Amino acid sequence: MAWANDQALRNAEELTFKRSGSPNLIRMDEMINGALGLGEKSHLRDPVKGVNEPFVDCLHALTHGNPISVRFMAFGLQKIFQTDKLLVRAEMELNLFTILVYRRALGEDLRSIWRMLAPLNDRPEDMKTNARIAALEVKKAGLDKGFPHM
Repeated sequence: MAWANDQALRNAEELTFKRSGSPNLIRMDEMINGALGLGEKSHLRDPVKGVNEPFVDCLHALTHGNPISVRFMAFGLQKIFQTDKLLVRAEMELNLFTILVYRRALGEDLRSIWRMLAPLNDRPEDMKTNARIAALEVKKAGLDKGFPHM
């Protein structure tokens, strides 16, 4: 039996991160920076010193084992990617996401949430504290049943 929409099926088989329904990674980064009041710019396109390739391309190469990864080792990976700072940033982004989800679940306006988050974009401890506060407010409101990890 033939599918009613064979073309849609063929298109779905060819999905890539660049052709999804969402903006690409750099555009999303620009939008997040804009919402944080940092201007609609992305530093993901900035070249990595010593490699002269955009950061996002270097990161992509690392995840796929492309030949550029060999050059990274020649320069010393720790000189290109400061792992300790990457982990701090990743935790901060997770806390930012947590705040957004929990505050939206509480019915808060997106604009007011971004206004609160804007000054915290480079203060990881304050972001963590605010994520905990948002989690407590979700629990107090009795909404924590929808968040099994709480």
